[in-house]
Amino acid sequence: DARDALATAKQEGGGGQVVVAEVGFAPHRCIQVTPAPGRPVRITMTLPLGTRLVGYAGLADVFTRRDIRAPGTLAVQIGGREVARVTPGVDDGWVRFEAPTTPGAAEVTFVASADAPQRQICFAAEARR
Repeated sequence: DARDALATAKQEGGGGQVVVAEVGFAPHRCIQVTPAPGRPVRITMTLPLGTRLVGYAGLADVFTRRDIRAPGTLAVQIGGREVARVTPGVDDGWVRFEAPTTPGAAEVTFVASADAPQRQICFAAEARR
């Protein structure tokens, strides 16, 4: 679970924190980041992978979504290679992503970006067998 590995992750461009956030009018325990326009937040952690990495991403806070209509983007890299990308919009809720993986420990980087200020991006991911 990437949320459990956040404490030891390397973070660049801003900090993520594990929160329970409203995404798509439902509570989700996720890593929340707020990237500045043109300055992605990169969170890199070592995760024990199985045969696939499954996750979800969405935009937090109904009031921010009402006022800021631009989407956010979450890209997932394993070993420096992009394996998944989602661009949740204000009406999308909790958007699923999945990538095949090779079992064993690997460096996984989550890159959250947005063109609008105050875009709160939440995500969660876990390795599955």
